[in-house]
Parts: sequence; C-alpha cells; structure tokens
Amino acid sequence: MEAQTIKTNDLNKFYNQGKKNQVHALNNLNLNIRSGEIYGLLGENGAGKTTTVSILTTMIKMSTGSAEIMGHDVVSDSKQVRQLIGCLPQDSGLYEEFTAIENMTYFANLRGLDSETKRDQIAELIKIVGLEERQGDRVETYSGGMKRRLMIARTLIGNPRILFLDEPTAGIDVLVSRRVRQIVKKLAREKHITVLLSTHDMVSAERLCDRVGILHKGKLVAEGPPQEIVDKYSKDSRDLEDAVVNLIGWTGEMEED
Repeated sequence: MEAQTIKTNDLNKFYNQGKKNQVHALNNLNLNIRSGEIYGLLGENGAGKTTTVSILTTMIKMSTGSAEIMGHDVVSDSKQVRQLIGCLPQDSGLYEEFTAIENMTYFANLRGLDSETKRDQIAELIKIVGLEERQGDRVETYSGGMKRRLMIARTLIGNPRILFLDEPTAGIDVLVSRRVRQIVKKLAREKHITVLLSTHDMVSAERLCDRVGILHKGKLVAEGPPQEIVDKYSKDSRDLEDAVVNLIGWTGEMEED
C-alpha cells in the first residue's frame, strides 16, 4: 500500500458557529493523498478549498474531525507539520526591491539553513526554475511568469515533502503556464514531492494532476483521475471543466473562495 502523506478524517469546519449566520464550510471531508501524488482540489466559489488548505497548513483549526501530514496531527504537532510543507500563495510575497538571490537568501535564513546548505539549495532551485541569467536582477524588473517561477523556487527552500499551491497558473499566459506545469511535474517525479493544488485552471488540473477532488458546499462529491471524471460526468465538450459544471450544476464564474 502506498504511504499517505495527507489524510483527513470527517473534517468539519463551521464559521460563526452557534449563530444565525453559521456557515458549514467543510462537511465530513475525507481525503487520502498518496506520497508523490499531484492532487487537484477543484470547486466553485465557497466550496471549501481555501478552508481545507488553511487547516492542512495549520493556519486555522477544524471544528471537528482530524487531519494529518505524514502522520503528524496538524493541531497537536503543528510545528513539525510546518517543517514538512511549503506553501505557494496566490499573492507573491516577494520583496520587489530585492534580487532573486536576496529573496531566496532571506527565506533560507527564516528556514534556519546553514551557509553551505543555503548556498547549494539556492543555486539548485534557481537553475530548476530557469532564472540563472536574471538571478542578480531586482524582482521588480521581472515579468509575472518569472515572479511565479521564483515563488516556486522560494517555496522549495528547506526541501519540503509536501507543496500546497494556490492558483499556481493564475494571471500568466499560456506558455508560462505550461512551463510552470512542467516544473511542478518534474519536482513531483524527481524529488518525490507530494503536491496539493487548489485551482480554477481546468486545463492545468487536467494535464497536471494524478487525481482531482471536486468540492461542492463543503462536501467531496467526486474524486479520481481527471480522465475518469471526464468520462463519467462530461456531456458536451468532453473536458474537465464540462464535467465539473455538470457535476455541481454550477452556472457562474469560478472565483477564488
């Protein structure tokens, strides 16, 4: 049996609990994500994607249920969990006035890396994301795609075993989006990193993910390889977006929850 790196058991999250405007954001969510897997969390605005990732990355606590990262409880062992994960937010969090090297060095220092490890990791990661020729330039001179690649490199400092990616291809053109997908897939395969991405980019999810989970009103309503989801639920264009729309009866624009 393959090792499970992310596991949730009957996960529930209530906002404004006990009040008239109580929101049941997650409803008995059960996830079992395997080591080295690229897993996509999909769903419309308010489906529970952000809440799920926030719990798994120790940013907020669940109301009931449990969640583990590589066997470590996200509440009682949150410090160890944070050492095992890397998080790529949608907002850059980069220091625009710093160079790529200076940004990487700053975050390596926060991770507590020694000088030799820091130097070696930064050089390797800058190469992986293809920024060697611009590593000494200020980030403010970078294109959106270059910034996204630097964000991925920064997220990998300290050799996390699990990556949480929030909309990794948002706001970048199709060619850069393809490059980002290639980088993520290479990392997962060569470094055996587990990836959980929350995205509205159905093309990226279909081409990148080993499995996807569809959230609707806090419930996991479907899960499986993208092609399996397409075969089961798509009616018209035979793609993942069509399958998701048919499955959840969604008619509006998919926005970030």
